[in-house]
Amino acid sequence: MSIAFIGTGNMGGALLRGILAGGQEPGGVTATTRGAASAEELAAELGIRALSLEADPTANRTAVTGADLVFLGVKPWMLADTLTEVRDALAPGAVLVSMAAGVDAATIRRAAPGHPVVRIMPNTPCAVGAGVISLAPDAQVPADVVEELTALLTPVGLVVPVEEAQLPLLTGISGSGVAYFFQLAEHLVDTAVAQGLDAEVAARTVAATAAGAGRLLADRPEPAALRTAVTSKGGTTAAALDAFAAGGFAQLVENAVQAAEDRSLEMEAENRGTVGN
Repeated sequence: MSIAFIGTGNMGGALLRGILAGGQEPGGVTATTRGAASAEELAAELGIRALSLEADPTANRTAVTGADLVFLGVKPWMLADTLTEVRDALAPGAVLVSMAAGVDAATIRRAAPGHPVVRIMPNTPCAVGAGVISLAPDAQVPADVVEELTALLTPVGLVVPVEEAQLPLLTGISGSGVAYFFQLAEHLVDTAVAQGLDAEVAARTVAATAAGAGRLLADRPEPAALRTAVTSKGGTTAAALDAFAAGGFAQLVENAVQAAEDRSLEMEAENRGTVGN
């Protein structure tokens, strides 16, 4: 299978490295970057064909020519111009795999008629092979292509097949969700330092606590049961959890997820008017 990556930034690069780690032949991959130096680094590191817009303004068109899968890794507000630029160079039946949040499949199809679309929502732990990738193919994508794409992405993290309508929710849960854990970690570190703990010790302790909790949760994805197991009646954990409850923690989490979901839907509405034939 021939693969093109259009816009290979941090997330695109993470997916690309995972795909190659899973056995994809480097010779079948072409990637584009904005700068010539980053393209040279990608080519040297991964053995792929890497092109830069700095050296060749038509690099995106060159990259998609003959590709079976085209990963669109550009920012949402750049997607309209990028699709307009490359659509005439796309191979018949080429499948477009969009990483752009807030641009729905119907909008992409209008910009590149006749091409099946898969929307994916990866999160940043994909960079360390521990991500979550929500995957929503449209009805035009053949089942065997969905299976092959899932296999390609699995080395990068957990691939979750969903309906497109569920992507805004998954954006609030897994896409943005990593930041919620980071913010909790940040507040734990700040609290520890404010009460006299060395900053480095606090940061390492919180990071190790998060890693251990994550491993337990991965082995047994039952958060309520795990929480109960560590909470003794009348003990220190119970006192801390009571403080969370008194502060409306559950409602805050629900509000945060809803805010991210709402913003994703707003972005889709905004971007519908930016892409056309």
